[in-house]
Amino acid sequence: MKRYIYLIHTFIFTILFSSVSYSQPDSITMGTGYADDIFYSFKNGEVSKAARNTWDIAFFTPRFSAGIIINEGNGVQLYTYPNGEIHDWASIDTNGMANWPVMYNSPEYWEEGAFNANAPGHPDYGWGLYNMVDHSVYGDSLFVIKTPSGIKKLKIDKKVSIDNIYHFTYANLDGSDEQVVELDVKPFETKRFAYYSLENNEALDREPAKENWDILFTKYMDWTTTLEGDSSLYLVTGVTNNVGVFSKNFYPVEPSFSDWFPTPFDSTKNAIGYNWKTFDMGIFQWTIKDSNYYFVNTVDGDIYKLGFVSWTGSGSGVCVFEKSLVSLSSIGDDEEIEEGFTIYPNPTSDFITIKTPERVKGTSTVRILDQSGRLLFTENFTDNELNEGIQLSNLNLSFGIYIVSVTGDKYAKSQKLIVR
Repeated sequence: MKRYIYLIHTFIFTILFSSVSYSQPDSITMGTGYADDIFYSFKNGEVSKAARNTWDIAFFTPRFSAGIIINEGNGVQLYTYPNGEIHDWASIDTNGMANWPVMYNSPEYWEEGAFNANAPGHPDYGWGLYNMVDHSVYGDSLFVIKTPSGIKKLKIDKKVSIDNIYHFTYANLDGSDEQVVELDVKPFETKRFAYYSLENNEALDREPAKENWDILFTKYMDWTTTLEGDSSLYLVTGVTNNVGVFSKNFYPVEPSFSDWFPTPFDSTKNAIGYNWKTFDMGIFQWTIKDSNYYFVNTVDGDIYKLGFVSWTGSGSGVCVFEKSLVSLSSIGDDEEIEEGFTIYPNPTSDFITIKTPERVKGTSTVRILDQSGRLLFTENFTDNELNEGIQLSNLNLSFGIYIVSVTGDKYAKSQKLIVR
């Protein structure tokens, strides 16, 4: 009987593991002008499609976040009012606006939106200041926002962090059609963002649940190199990673390349980005960068290999690519090494201890990231240190949820850390 069970286990394992190297073609369609955002799961394919022109601003959903982004992909622009503060709401003057600097979302981190572009760091979040007594953020800035439907003035009055409620006000420049909004973000906490349309004065639910997608095909602002060799932000169409999804790029490599272990994953949202394709002016069409592959650590902890095949123009917006599963989080050649590491205490308010399974060998990298994917801590440790348990203290983490990852030779795991 034991031998029979062993043979069944071996047969099932062989089937599952053999599927790891099988290349699967797939495609998505963003439509004319790349008008739609495509939320994609490596495991399940396209999860949902959402028109991009329905919203103007969006709020990062964690309770102790102050991140607010704008819809750059639909031409929205944001300016911090330079001639006054929030109490100058009634007397805002846009003379000289053409010379005001435009505020951009961060290309690297979801949580750092255009409203946060002037933030020097905690407790100043760009649009407002954090209050240590009630943990709310109080607005101190005025903004002018340009949308496809016109120009408005706007202020974020307050975020009640404990209740996850934003209070903000916007109006025409002359003060007419003033809207005072109380936006409850709690119904959107299963998503990355709560979206809002200034034109229609309504909140929008346009994302799948955050654990159901890995990458987003979209338009966003990213760094590009000009003909003069300078770097500037430019509207691009490409791929951004979900928070907690990590990628690494290998170029040039053969299609059979699979040695993804040695280098660390990139935690930024534009780790895949847009420059896997270029527009060839000689033949007047898009070409794909040859011998270029990405390995993606998904929301489920699986590792997929991604290679782009073709990209058409904005007339149809079709992207064709190949993916192959190279490592399952639940399957490996050593059952014990597939175990997750332990973090304690969790929740914490001061220090943490991290301990890996004894079969994790070699040097591993420990990283701590916030929910936008911003790297806050990184350090290498030996297997002896991690197997026995390392203690990290004085991390200076504010209240919230963080991601702790441990990556090494044939080991890549992540867990949530709660700081209270």
